[in-house]
Amino acid sequence: MHTAESIVKPAKGIRDPYTNKRMKIVHWPPTDKEKMIPLVKKIPKGTLKTLHFCAYDERLGQAVMVCDGDVSFYMVAQVDLLNLAYEDLEVLARNQIRATEKYEEIAKGWTAAVVSAIHIRTKGFGGLKDRLGGESDR
Repeated sequence: MHTAESIVKPAKGIRDPYTNKRMKIVHWPPTDKEKMIPLVKKIPKGTLKTLHFCAYDERLGQAVMVCDGDVSFYMVAQVDLLNLAYEDLEVLARNQIRATEKYEEIAKGWTAAVVSAIHIRTKGFGGLKDRLGGESDR
């Protein structure tokens, strides 16, 4: 794999405290490729009340939630579940995620992530809300 050429210049007056050698500054040219950052689409509170089914799409590697009116939501990572409202998490907990036999273990991971998101929503990370005497905001 070919890498971009870099420009190395000695840093003036800066030395490594352990080796006493002069430090170097490395400049990399800008790349031609754009970075794609997936943005999580906010799901309005209570949208999943009309959930028909939730499935794992192995082509995309994402969880798909299909609701009424051809509305569907895609979750790229399990941490995206933390953006859902508590009532939507309860709907997901009542519905089993569908997957082919080959991807059943990944689907179980999504189910466990829903349970973890409910726990975090009610008790905070590691039960911190309980220890501080705070109330859980559902």
